[in-house]
Amino acid sequence: MQDMDQFDRTARLMGTDAVEKLGRARVAVFGLGAVGSYATEALARSGVGYLRLIDFDRVEPSNLNRQLYALHSTLGRKKAMIARERVLDIHPGCRVEIHDTFANADSLDTLLSEDLDVVVDAIDGLNAKVSLLVAARQMDLAVVSSMGAGGRMDGSLIRTGDISDTQVCPLARMVRRRLHRRGVFTGIRCVYSLEPPARSPDAERLPDQESQNSGESTGHGRQRPPIGTIPWIPGIFGLTLAAETVQAIIR
Repeated sequence: MQDMDQFDRTARLMGTDAVEKLGRARVAVFGLGAVGSYATEALARSGVGYLRLIDFDRVEPSNLNRQLYALHSTLGRKKAMIARERVLDIHPGCRVEIHDTFANADSLDTLLSEDLDVVVDAIDGLNAKVSLLVAARQMDLAVVSSMGAGGRMDGSLIRTGDISDTQVCPLARMVRRRLHRRGVFTGIRCVYSLEPPARSPDAERLPDQESQNSGESTGHGRQRPPIGTIPWIPGIFGLTLAAETVQAIIR
């Protein structure tokens, strides 16, 4: 049973049946960076009863401008550990399972399971993202996915829709192409932006301090320059992923 005092305002808006459904729901969040941290926060505050949180990375100084778990006091700590502590501080009744591992084709057998109600994809790396989306669809799991949040500043241009409806976003285009090769065309709910990603005016002068792709700093994937980001766009993406997840659960 949910703590109805804690979720009183939620129940007043959505009803007690919805709160009870959220309390029974099982959700996996892949990627706990800027987008994933906000999605996890909202799911915990919504009363989701079970969260499986997957991320291998540690907090770095360059995360401080946008990631919810990035504080000077958490530098160097594992994001998955921080996420579990924060979720349980918000929602002590939540069952939190963490996996400090890189999500790829080899690890998905242990990270996905048929008892999940929704899979949240907040992975940056293209190969890992596509592998996750294909595996989730093959298991007939509901999935919501974040497309590119970097290089954008206009929150009014953020949209939701099926992967087949995405426009403008270069990451969405690449994801669609790779999904098509593997026989997946629809059935993935996405958050994306109609704003073309901007190139930094200082791109030629700034050092490449970190890669935006999950895993690239530890030998996974292809090295590429980081993409400029600001706090509010990844936050909106993550909160919108959580909203899509909650709607999928209570429908």
